[in-house]
Amino acid sequence: MSQTELAPTPSADWKRLYAFGWPAGSVRALMALIVFGTIWALLVLRPEREVPEYLRDLLFIVLGHYFAVRSRASTVDENPGPPPLYLPRGSVRILLIAGFVGVAFLLRRHERLFQIEQNPGVVTLLLVFGFLLGVVLKQVGTWWAGRGQATPRIWEDLRALVSLSAAALLAVVVWDQFLPGSPHWGLHEIKLGLGRLGPAHLLSAIVGFYFGARS
Repeated sequence: MSQTELAPTPSADWKRLYAFGWPAGSVRALMALIVFGTIWALLVLRPEREVPEYLRDLLFIVLGHYFAVRSRASTVDENPGPPPLYLPRGSVRILLIAGFVGVAFLLRRHERLFQIEQNPGVVTLLLVFGFLLGVVLKQVGTWWAGRGQATPRIWEDLRALVSLSAAALLAVVVWDQFLPGSPHWGLHEIKLGLGRLGPAHLLSAIVGFYFGARS
């Protein structure tokens, strides 16, 4: 093998690889911040309106990318050049979390966080925090394992059992509400004393929690 083949690629070459000569991931980071910023503004300014479905779906696609795909990529194969937008590694994920925490704080300050009947947009926050709670607990588990103390399997079994049960119950609730020929037990009409927040919302948050914990 020649010395040319062994020589490392010049660090400046990354500018010829990625859009606009920006660091790898910068375009995705900007798009994520634009989409999330739009959702944050809607939740703060118009919590009485539900987040549009297309934005909500896009939100969870981006969350899945940043907290699953990117977290694995950062530990396996780093791209050449600086981190996205020249920010310290992990900054975009921290900004995305901080944005939702800030929205929750502002809504709580204006006494709109728990008034779900009047502010259905808050349901989106519930689903996001379910996912993010799983992500945080995953990081805590990783830190704990790094100290040489493995997480007891009973915890994994319990978490899996609760999440699987939530997914099964969610399917039953959806079947009961939307599909023809179902027994119509009225499960979706159960009131939890939290306004519009029903069983389907809480079960969805639990399922999201599990995916966050396994990301």
